[in-house]
Amino acid sequence: MKLRTLFIASSLFTAFAMSAPASALDVNITAGSTYTLQSDISQELKETSGAMVDQLRTAASFTAAQESNVTFTSYLKGTNDLYNVQFFLEDGDLIHRASIAVLSESDDKVLASNVTGLQLKYYDSAGNLLAYEDPSNPDDNDMLSNISLVEIILTMTLSSSQAELTRSVDTMVRIRL
Repeated sequence: MKLRTLFIASSLFTAFAMSAPASALDVNITAGSTYTLQSDISQELKETSGAMVDQLRTAASFTAAQESNVTFTSYLKGTNDLYNVQFFLEDGDLIHRASIAVLSESDDKVLASNVTGLQLKYYDSAGNLLAYEDPSNPDDNDMLSNISLVEIILTMTLSSSQAELTRSVDTMVRIRL
């Protein structure tokens, strides 16, 4: 029954589109492009933030925590090995770097493209916002050991010939240390 209804609706739309003036058809195409962009960007944000959440949730310890870059050790899904993991933004790509050994560019995997913003905020177990780590300050190890919640604010922009769309997702990740 649903397939028949869909076929009838599709036929009616086609008949309307064929008889509609060009301007109405242009509006419909633009609306369709915008809807497609909204769908694409929503799906991409959901998958990307989900992958980051899964990885951060299993963090064993943090080795660096800056505004748009985080490095930590974690067990990757399906393994018993402790990996060094890093997320950072590079030329519009969100990079996921994971290795058993020292991290290097050869370990890079593009997790998402068209990323226009990555902001990470770190909180302690009481929910207090922690200051960003200063790599030149050895006292910042306290900050790293106090991270129990990470807020990820991920922004993406997609474009087509008819529209440009920017969306963000804000996700909180509780660390299971």
